[in-house]
Amino acid sequence: MKENNNTEVLILGLPNSGKSTLVNVLSSKKVSIIGSTPNTTRDKVSILSSIDNKNFIISDLPGYLENPDEINNMFQKKLETYIRDADIILFVIDVESTNYKGLDKLNNILRKYNEKTIFTVFNKCENFKSYDLDKSLYKYIFDKDFYISSIHKLGITELGIAISKKIKSSNKPKSITKKNSIVLIGRPNSGKSTLFNSLLDNDRSIVSSISGTTRDVIKESVNLNNNKYQIIDTAGVPRHKQKNQIDRFASSLAIKQLDDSLVALIIVDSTVGISFEDLRLINETIENNVTPILILNKWDLLNTEEKENINNHIKEKLKKFDWINILRISALTKKGINLINNVLIDLYKQLHIRIPTSDLNIYLRELWVSKPPHPFRGKRSKLKYATQYEVAPPSIAINLNGRIPQNYQNFLVNNLRQKYGFYNICIKMKYNL
Repeated sequence: MKENNNTEVLILGLPNSGKSTLVNVLSSKKVSIIGSTPNTTRDKVSILSSIDNKNFIISDLPGYLENPDEINNMFQKKLETYIRDADIILFVIDVESTNYKGLDKLNNILRKYNEKTIFTVFNKCENFKSYDLDKSLYKYIFDKDFYISSIHKLGITELGIAISKKIKSSNKPKSITKKNSIVLIGRPNSGKSTLFNSLLDNDRSIVSSISGTTRDVIKESVNLNNNKYQIIDTAGVPRHKQKNQIDRFASSLAIKQLDDSLVALIIVDSTVGISFEDLRLINETIENNVTPILILNKWDLLNTEEKENINNHIKEKLKKFDWINILRISALTKKGINLINNVLIDLYKQLHIRIPTSDLNIYLRELWVSKPPHPFRGKRSKLKYATQYEVAPPSIAINLNGRIPQNYQNFLVNNLRQKYGFYNICIKMKYNL
């Protein structure tokens, strides 16, 4: 879905032609995962970028395969839809490629869309001149041809200028910020992409029974309860002992999305149960001041006894995080999806609560007097002043003349939750000495 009628630049080609590197160079961001293994990218990955102060969307696609496997076949069925929706197409070709059969198939598809602006981009031209081009590649040239090295950033300026001239004017983009971003995170095969598609009411992410199908970070805007959110689908996060370098990077990229999100849906496969890895994700989310919602997916597949067992297990494991919302749903059948919408409304109200400074100081001083902190290393701390300096998440700074024990910090947070209605959200606390 294109935002604000921005021009979309679509990059396609055969595997290992350098598409993802080109996307990262043109956007000046680490958007796509890069690897020497063919088809590192598994789904359409888009990002809003700009050239010469002109906004556009740049989209990376998986490499086109003549004999696709199950995952790539699901993607390639949507290829022509992506081509129709795009405004500018970059047909990226490894200048040393001899896979004419694969190039012919892509060429035949693109020839159906001659009304589009299509640039042929010959990549990996570090030691290459245009007049050395193999004559067999001439037939793949469309409106204009470029000779670049995306990894060495050669020829990128000329390509950028050509793209800039074709970008249509668009509305100023509405900012998608951390404050309206929701990330889906969890172990492989927990149902993140199925839930992502259900929330969008669209088969945007590729879904299969193969573990680790999603590798890329996929972002889409959606309206829930008349509020606009950015929903982020991520790769499954396995345990630390992971040998595949690409999967390791995909996992770290998933975790990094916490930096840009306010709420995290932590998806757990109910048929497997909550694991150490799920608990680690909950801890990591809270440490990043991102409010978690625990989603027990595939709940409809459990019998009564299994439901009781997992409920007891969660109650035991989440004792110190008993404030977290827990939802039981089926992403596949969409049963319980409306619960997510309702909880989000409530959470966003809590996240935007602001406490008047005078009220906050009066309340904290009353707590301090009635239950003062134990001395820390022989010195009892005194409260000087407190203020809430931000919302979403509520951020409170407490100025002290000494340190306070961790258990007293927990005591303060728990009391603030009950007093001011921060029932199910993260509170960011800062203690200044």
